[in-house]
Amino acid sequence: MARGGTVSWGASLVATVVSTYALDAFAGATGAVLVGSGALAQVGRSGMAALLLVSYVAWGLGLRANLRANGALLRITGTSTNILSKAAYDLTRRHSTGTRAPQVAAALGYVGTELAKEVPYYLGAFGAAALTDAVTSTGALVFLTGANLGAALYEYGLARATRAFVHRSARTSARTAAETDVPR
Repeated sequence: MARGGTVSWGASLVATVVSTYALDAFAGATGAVLVGSGALAQVGRSGMAALLLVSYVAWGLGLRANLRANGALLRITGTSTNILSKAAYDLTRRHSTGTRAPQVAAALGYVGTELAKEVPYYLGAFGAAALTDAVTSTGALVFLTGANLGAALYEYGLARATRAFVHRSARTSARTAAETDVPR
């Protein structure tokens, strides 16, 4: 049974802040390392555009894994690693009789947040390319590709950690329920 109230909202807020900063730091560092390594320096702009597309597919797969884990976290504990996802889930759950609508709302809230967080990456990468000769548009694409690959790795890692937490929480809840059902 999902927890409600201040504890789940507080935990969700803390998880959102920590996760957002950790994701952005890891993805940004991965993008910077890829640019700095020069590993893709010989790839042309069209090749980089194709690699950027591949990196978005990888990020999407990581995000998909994390959406599933976050959905389980919401169902089992009432908390989320994304506050907008939790808000959408709770609001829809109150006004829906089915179980699918809250899950879809939670996923949309999560994905919407992640897409909004893409804007600063593009503004930063292409803004730097526009403002200085030291950064080219191809360099910006390399950075974005690296950042997406870093985000994909982060999403997979967060999904694994979230699933482990959910399994541990479910086992603890089951054990507690079993102990309270035993007559004394």
